[in-house]
Amino acid sequence: MGQIKALSLVCFVTVIAACGGGGGGVQGGSNNASNDGAQGSAEPSRGASFSSDEEFFAARMAPRMDFCRTCHIPDGVADTDEGKRFMLSTSSSGDYANTHAAWKALGEGVESNLLIVENSDNSEPHSGGKNWPVGSDAYKDMVTLLSCWDDPASCLLESSGSDNVEELPLLGSSRARHRWSTFCEGQPDSAILPVDPRTLIQPGINEGKAVFYNAWYEDCHVNQPDSMQAPKTCGEYRSQRDAGKHWFTDGGPTMVGEGIDAESYNQRWQAWGLSERPENFDEMYRLRYGANAAPYHNPYPLPGEDPNATNGGSGQLPQGFRQRRDEDGNWTGVIGENGCFMCHGGQIGDPDNGETLGVQMENIGPGNNNTDLNMQVMDGVIGAVPIPGLAAGLEEIGVGINLGLLGMSQRGQNNAVGGFELLFMITDYDTVDINPNPAKLALNSAEPHPTVEQQDTPSWWNYSHRSRKFFDAGVSIDATRIVMAAGSSALGDGAAYTANADAHARNASTFITSLESPAYPGDIDTQLAEEGAILFHAKDLWAEEANSDKPRPLGGNGSCASCHGAYSPRFVNDPNYLETPALEGVAGHISPLDVIGTDRARSDELSPYLRDAYSTTWWAFPEGQPGWVDPEDKNALQEQIDDGLPADQRVEGACGWERGVIGYQAPPLYGVWATAPYFHNGSVPTVEQVLNSSERPAIWRRPIKTIGPVEGFDLSIERAYDHKRLGWKHDVLECSDMPGSMLMNCNPVDPEQPSITQIIEGFLNETINWSSIVGVPDLAPGGIDKRLIFDTRKVGNGNQGHDFSDALTERERLAVIEYLKTL
Repeated sequence: MGQIKALSLVCFVTVIAACGGGGGGVQGGSNNASNDGAQGSAEPSRGASFSSDEEFFAARMAPRMDFCRTCHIPDGVADTDEGKRFMLSTSSSGDYANTHAAWKALGEGVESNLLIVENSDNSEPHSGGKNWPVGSDAYKDMVTLLSCWDDPASCLLESSGSDNVEELPLLGSSRARHRWSTFCEGQPDSAILPVDPRTLIQPGINEGKAVFYNAWYEDCHVNQPDSMQAPKTCGEYRSQRDAGKHWFTDGGPTMVGEGIDAESYNQRWQAWGLSERPENFDEMYRLRYGANAAPYHNPYPLPGEDPNATNGGSGQLPQGFRQRRDEDGNWTGVIGENGCFMCHGGQIGDPDNGETLGVQMENIGPGNNNTDLNMQVMDGVIGAVPIPGLAAGLEEIGVGINLGLLGMSQRGQNNAVGGFELLFMITDYDTVDINPNPAKLALNSAEPHPTVEQQDTPSWWNYSHRSRKFFDAGVSIDATRIVMAAGSSALGDGAAYTANADAHARNASTFITSLESPAYPGDIDTQLAEEGAILFHAKDLWAEEANSDKPRPLGGNGSCASCHGAYSPRFVNDPNYLETPALEGVAGHISPLDVIGTDRARSDELSPYLRDAYSTTWWAFPEGQPGWVDPEDKNALQEQIDDGLPADQRVEGACGWERGVIGYQAPPLYGVWATAPYFHNGSVPTVEQVLNSSERPAIWRRPIKTIGPVEGFDLSIERAYDHKRLGWKHDVLECSDMPGSMLMNCNPVDPEQPSITQIIEGFLNETINWSSIVGVPDLAPGGIDKRLIFDTRKVGNGNQGHDFSDALTERERLAVIEYLKTL
């Protein structure tokens, strides 16, 4: 750990330097920054006087030693062979003696003593960070103490700075509550809202500090009317929030179109191989299709029931479905659907097992890693577009051009980006009318890229703490129109589609912003979590030898927080971490592909042409930009052909797609316990395996719940959730354990490599756009059950990357996991 003179002192210093307080400085932050604004000088300022060094230590250093005590106790992170040279007890009574003994063992002296050097010099790495930065109160007080020990005759025991040396707690979380939500509690409607912290993520923000930002916020509505603007008062915030909630639950697309009558819905069991409707029909429906329990009253009438005599009916619809009412408020027995919840209707917990739902209304919108598109297609819940002449029976098992699956073959994944690209290609860039312009199709196909790439949808509750949307930081969080991409049934009628989006997008966005993360339902080891808070915010992973050959992030102190944001009150209020505490939990760090190392297919799907072209479309808010012409003022021919122009000949919108750093945006980690599996493609079942790449399985299966002929993922907190590793329990499989065809499952030369079928499909997917929306099902017995297995050998399913966290020790991993439970 750094260059020091005596090898015998290295191990001791490694643990002693975790002691902290006062300034909270970190590696990668300013050497001279401090909470009190002092700069550079080690000369202590005049303050309170003390009669002895013990009295000075008790008043000025003992409170700061509590930080050391977080790790330097038996069974703590610092309880190693080296760390035993400086161990503290749960009582502070021995702190003075232990610190004095350490000072003597480390060669005495003052500013050259490693007690100070290791805790203030950024060139000396340490897991506990740099908590006594030069010029801080803590640094000055330690200099005063060591000066008295080094030269008692010249001892001047006076404190530096504030009389209050109490530290803020290490644990505490806003649970993703946006600043507006907390501010407006108890405030009148006329109260002016504070600045949205997400809008602060602009070039130059937090420069040189521990948390790094490069995912810049853009104001997409700069040229838009007042009706589309963000709220300015608490009254406007509440109004937009409530209107957005209504749109998602009682309005929006659930009220549009023909819908399905309750009688037809009640007959879905006929596709399950049963002879009659089961008593637990609702439970079996959710299990088969991965449509999850709604955390609100969501009734429909059972056969023979009058919905208006039974408060809507005795049945309970899953998220995304809603029984309609007529203009007089009467239940109609007609069920509408909101497609947003196909991807964003996640849940955790098994209510049919008596468990409380982990996701309530205030947390709604986690990614639905349970949705089973294959079963929905098989049973006709969603349809396929068949290849002409193909037998209808083959269509039912997935052979066809399936616009519902878009190439997906695995439960819990979706291809939302591929869906948007398809929408983008078949509709007009300016009007969103149907316009599959051959020229733009040619421009897109001239850059072969994967078009069917799996993703595990992120949770809505972290929307409030992101500066840009999507895994690749594609667009500004203010790009509200894209929120409505799946929110209208008016596709084909551009005027109706765009009007619907602009009428509801802001309200929908404000509602999503108001959500909060669910609290972890289990017990938390506070001591271990506090150790994890320090490691999460302060440990420079790239200072470890294991990462010496890995490229560093573009900025920050090399800790988890440098990418994912700061959460602990201790660090949130440290100016070496954040310019303002308002940035608590805000994550806006795009990690280049060579740094993050995760599967690149999702990033590659957004080709340079698509990134450029998107930035000129209606989705990018071009109205009012220089050179923009309203489509209504163009002649019909011009409007038809201008999609085919090169992007640099079209008008750039106010909010373009990210084209600077190509990679993945680190997400905020509020409620991370409830978002397994992990990575953008859902390839890693637990947080423990995210932090330790050697433990990631290549082929794995979540616990399965079976009711008669119906099976699906078990969502039970009691049966299926791994509280120690934080994620889903799972079985590790070999390719020979997989159901279906051995030829499609295993490579005869090397079973650990992709099968011949996977190699061919992967090649086509990466070289011929849209080739893999033509499904190739496994027709062998049990082949359909392969959808329940995650196979990382498939293109886009890789579980590699993020291996810089392998540098954590086992105890450190456990501590970080325990800390994440608190967010």
